Amino acid sequence: MSTEARFDVVVVGGGPAGLAAAVAAARAGAHTLLVEREAQLGGNVTQAFVHTICGLYRNDEERALPAQVGLPVRVAAALARTGAAGEPVRAGRVFYLPIQPAGFAAFAHALVERTPNLELRTSTPVAEFPTEAHIVVDASGDATAAALAATATEQAPPDRLQRASYIVRLEGVAEAGLAGFGRLQLTAGVARAASRGELPAACTSVVVREGARPGSLFLTLTLPPLAGRPFAPLDAVYVAELSAYGRTLAASVIDFLRATREGFAAARVAEWPARVGIRETRRALGRVVIERDDVLEGRQRDDEVAVSAWPIELWEDHRRARFEHPAGLCSVPLGALVSRSRPNLGLAGRCISASHEAHGALRVIGTALATGEAIGVAAALAADAGVALTDVEPARVRARIRDDAEKALP
Repeated sequence: MSTEARFDVVVVGGGPAGLAAAVAAARAGAHTLLVEREAQLGGNVTQAFVHTICGLYRNDEERALPAQVGLPVRVAAALARTGAAGEPVRAGRVFYLPIQPAGFAAFAHALVERTPNLELRTSTPVAEFPTEAHIVVDASGDATAAALAATATEQAPPDRLQRASYIVRLEGVAEAGLAGFGRLQLTAGVARAASRGELPAACTSVVVREGARPGSLFLTLTLPPLAGRPFAPLDAVYVAELSAYGRTLAASVIDFLRATREGFAAARVAEWPARVGIRETRRALGRVVIERDDVLEGRQRDDEVAVSAWPIELWEDHRRARFEHPAGLCSVPLGALVSRSRPNLGLAGRCISASHEAHGALRVIGTALATGEAIGVAAALAADAGVALTDVEPARVRARIRDDAEKALP
């Protein structure tokens, strides 16, 4: 590897995409640094209690068959072995993997600690990441490294940006509270209460999913923007205020359920999230932009290094999502993971180059793990040869992922 830089690869952001990128680069032999602004790894999983991995499985089969290869599948298996993941769940036309946020964070830290060639810096503001690296991978979720490098980025207008979620974990819910069609009835009941003025109107969209232990569940609200102000997910003050608003709304829903719903009388909040879950902010512009039709038509490409398996899911309205289901798996080309103007800047997770609509499919955790692994491998290959990411052959990335898939995680 290069001796001209302190690190061969620096990965910015320790969410699922950054974790995968850093581990993949280090396993491919690159001296790698992973930089995370929070004290814990996991991104939205640990900070916002996102508790499902979507995009892992094919949705054109009767059972949950993997759509991804390599690291995403091994991460899912490792989480299951530690009790941090359950069995795949079918919801309508899709499958997802339920996970425990705390278990994911513990797994992520243990994996980083056991991976040779990999250093970790937590509680480090993104603006302070070291630049003495051959390759930088932006997995910040907000294209922060791309913006610092003054490379091209884009962002949907505030009225189209996907709305944030607020997720709280409850315990003490009696089995009767979710029996039969209980979850659907709960969702519908809360929506009716909001429409009648028994709850704030912003409480229209509520989803509940069972947790790992009996009596435990996750309650998710999708939030409208703050009254009279455009949605500004890159503004830390705005996000803090939106998080406080989400907590107030969640408390109202929980009080309502305790008073009106069988099984919720003894329900209590086990954990509040650190912040709202951000679905979309700023994206980098890459050498290839994945478009809506690419996803919906399931377009395959020779330069594929990962795939997208999730439908386009757009929460442009906090009251409901808009779904568009693809015809099949869509290729994620290496060019969508490489900055258009900075050939040594890689992209992963929510930072990858895609239109607003395509991003609705590509942003999910299963795809983030896959794009992270792909650009991590490409970064290691580029650093080893002393070349830019644009000089790496996609076929070599695919081959390395296949080879590494046969090896156990440390």
